[in-house]
Amino acid sequence: MKMFVGALALVALAGCLEQGKTSDGLSKATKLVESTPIAANSPDAAVKSWWAVKDASIMLDRQICTEYSRMKAPVKEKLGALASDSFPKVSDCFDGMISFDRKIAKVEIESDTRAVVNAVIKNSAPPEPGAVLDDGDRSAKEAGERYRYTLERKGPTDSWKISSIENYPSYARDWESAYKAPKPSNNRYVYEQFQ
Repeated sequence: MKMFVGALALVALAGCLEQGKTSDGLSKATKLVESTPIAANSPDAAVKSWWAVKDASIMLDRQICTEYSRMKAPVKEKLGALASDSFPKVSDCFDGMISFDRKIAKVEIESDTRAVVNAVIKNSAPPEPGAVLDDGDRSAKEAGERYRYTLERKGPTDSWKISSIENYPSYARDWESAYKAPKPSNNRYVYEQFQ
């Protein structure tokens, strides 16, 4: 569902961007992503570059969402007039701090054209005010999650490219794909945000 909202935001923003009406924050965030250097000459360099682009995209996503929220102001105003004070207010954007501590644990070169990078990733952002962090949550946060990046290249002189990313969440019994290809919707569900 978040992908659907993100797609709508991008379509709406495309009109603004074509008209040259980008905000200063959006412009800076775009330039940050564009100026992020990448390297794919080794498996670990490719994974570290992936992380650098992902980190730069956090600010861009926040700015895109801010623009999207600004454009949706008339909708929020009308719905706000129809909802009581006790009705839950849901933000379109993630307002909290987002940061991650990522460490490569092991790089396995399986052949000239295939490698696996194992990493441990922790959410390094502090809990939001009022959030409850019990002992289990604290332990899981400190341990982080294991990730496995499979990289491939066509030949020994080509750049490494990530072909799959898997994680091993604390609740799982095996590796799970972190990026699943979207399936076409059968339009069975009544999406609550439109009701």
